[in-house]
Amino acid sequence: MEDLGSFFRRYVDAHLKFEADALDAFYNFPCLINDLMGVHAIGSVEDLHKYNESFFDELKNADLAMAKSMLVEQHSALPGGSRAIVSFRFGNSENNLIFDCDYAFALLKQDETWKIVFAQLDEIRYSDLY
Repeated sequence: MEDLGSFFRRYVDAHLKFEADALDAFYNFPCLINDLMGVHAIGSVEDLHKYNESFFDELKNADLAMAKSMLVEQHSALPGGSRAIVSFRFGNSENNLIFDCDYAFALLKQDETWKIVFAQLDEIRYSDLY
């Protein structure tokens, strides 16, 4: 079983692909994502693609070239499930910070693979460059 630190390193690296389906394997469907605009019910990969479209455009426009994750906290109170708080950093090709953010996740283990069932954005801290 992959540990959550590795899972989120793969997850953040997938953002560098800028492909609609890059994040599909990380999510359970249906799932919920709570961000600055409210709660989004994601029922299918198509919903996830639509949800991420403007985010990927923003990352491309900002010249995303570096993405890092750090598992800040993990709680595995239930068998087959876990809660995690993860800090992400995104930088450009000149190694400047674009933004960083913190997310809280609820995950389920399905066939020995972690899947996100809920993601909640805590805070986004944008660089002064953007």
